[in-house]
Amino acid sequence: MVNAANQQTRATGWLVAELHRIRQVLDVLPLPEKTVAAAHSELGEAEILLLYPEPDPRRIGAALERLALVLAASGALDHAGQALSGPLGTLADWVGERGLTVRQLLA
Repeated sequence: MVNAANQQTRATGWLVAELHRIRQVLDVLPLPEKTVAAAHSELGEAEILLLYPEPDPRRIGAALERLALVLAASGALDHAGQALSGPLGTLADWVGERGLTVRQLLA
């Protein structure tokens, strides 16, 4: 018998994996400490929200939007290319309409 928490972890585990991919890229990019701290804060918030029994795509989308804005302002989106745009795009697709700003920043 599988409990609801295990089912939820499996349902959103692939999204958490995308957040971890972003974190790994950030760990090797030459970014200012302030940018890295802000990005990690938004990643952490999105990860926590994904672990809720019923994740709210709007709230997760807001964290992703703030993350993408920080990364765009620092030039990280241009510098890292697909390494960041791939996982950010996947997450933006999952949150739906709230991911539009992220998609625009990636274009």
